[in-house]
Amino acid sequence: MISLTTRQRDLLHYLLTAETAVVTADVGRRVGLTPRQVSYSLKPIKMWLVEHDADLDMIPGVGVQVACPPDYKQDLLTELASQANIRLQLTPGQRQQLLALNLLTVDEPLILYQLQQESGVSRTTLLKDLDLIEEWFESFGLTLERRPNFGFMVAGSELQQRQAITAVLWGDTPFSDPLMRMSHIAGLEYELAKDAELMPLASHVYQLVLQWQTRHAMNLVGHAEAQLNGRFTDNAVLYLSLVIAVQRQRIQNGQIARGIHPAFDRQAFQTVWRVAAQLLKHQDIQLPEAQQDAEIAYLTMHLLAGSRNNIWPSDLAMDDPFQALLDSLMRGIAQAYRVPTMETDSSLRDGLAAHLIPACMRQRFNLWSPPINYMRNLAEKYAFESTVAVQLAEEINAETGIILPDDEVNNLVLLLRAAFIRERPNRLNRVIVVCPSGMATAQLLVARLKARFPRLGKLDVLSLRELNPEEMQTAQLVITTVPLPQEYSNQPSVIQVHPLLSAEDIAVITQWLA
Repeated sequence: MISLTTRQRDLLHYLLTAETAVVTADVGRRVGLTPRQVSYSLKPIKMWLVEHDADLDMIPGVGVQVACPPDYKQDLLTELASQANIRLQLTPGQRQQLLALNLLTVDEPLILYQLQQESGVSRTTLLKDLDLIEEWFESFGLTLERRPNFGFMVAGSELQQRQAITAVLWGDTPFSDPLMRMSHIAGLEYELAKDAELMPLASHVYQLVLQWQTRHAMNLVGHAEAQLNGRFTDNAVLYLSLVIAVQRQRIQNGQIARGIHPAFDRQAFQTVWRVAAQLLKHQDIQLPEAQQDAEIAYLTMHLLAGSRNNIWPSDLAMDDPFQALLDSLMRGIAQAYRVPTMETDSSLRDGLAAHLIPACMRQRFNLWSPPINYMRNLAEKYAFESTVAVQLAEEINAETGIILPDDEVNNLVLLLRAAFIRERPNRLNRVIVVCPSGMATAQLLVARLKARFPRLGKLDVLSLRELNPEEMQTAQLVITTVPLPQEYSNQPSVIQVHPLLSAEDIAVITQWLA
């Protein structure tokens, strides 16, 4: 009997439910496979169909389809669903995630032969996987102990192991094809859930997923927000839910945090400490006092490090050194932009405080946090803001000893850009329109500019003959339908447009105004 992999089973299911022939590329997009993977999978699918009195037609220029009577397709779907010899097929990245989670969550060493049997790969492949995992573990301060006649065991603090677990669940690893997804509706979703029993490694992780009660943890994060009278960002809610769910599961399995981080000062964070204690109580976690305090401190640090939508009331009681640092940062920003009013921009100051407090907490307590992927390419778009943000980060480092990572510096870029937009005049004082095509074209262009961009303010129509250096100096923007003389054309405040103002022109002007 022909045995199919889970990938081939899903592909065959799609073909059986398709009403017409489908092209390979479309099939791949539907089931998450490349065209090459689809082509590779079609041969065993065809053999399976022939074994079940059907066939697979591959029509050049049209696509592929199952060749059998329509009524028989339902019988084939039923047979496919009942197959007991389906093999779970993983990508290397998925397998490495499962191995990492297994190593992080077992209580005893794992023998190489055992891992081989449970993963279904060769000894050589498995050792290569473990080398990659070991290298990634080191970024969390963890080591992978390898002892003859002992096996493989992760060594490191409970805090470090929990952070590595949370990073895998978030998908922040060098291993491709994340297996987990966090959502506000469903909580933690496991891609292999329906096929987990087909492989011991996948099954072990599925049992853990059932123990990580992320939906309940989200409710606890909401309780924390209510008690702290503030709101976390959406991503921070998901992240903190994972932190709480992993903490509860680890405690239930007897894996307790040992000691409190040396940089943590309970007296300085009494309000958040009390909220963290309530969260543990709501989970019916009862421990000896020393262990209870260590777990409360662990949760307090993560609440302090969670990104916020705005400044919390408890943040208003910031210590004097931090207030002085904010004062210095605000002065530096105003000087860099040469806009004195930016020094008193309360929205900017509150934004800096709301951003820097959790960012500094993450660095102080050496906490992993989810990366902000959309922040990666801001430097090119906002070059000046990026320069100022780097200078601010250097000052923060000089004053506090804390090095902000690139994501945090890019957050500063966005705050600076927003502040500059607020301080910039809402309307331009003077815009020159150069349109030598005649009065009708000039009036139509001006009318369209005013309708599209009311912020442009007064629009003065000049001919090329009237344009001179004095006129150019008085204008904040020049919009022209023809190329300007060389001495004017290289200025950043000159935009050439079509006389009828095309969609591309509108996009360019919008970008300039932004």
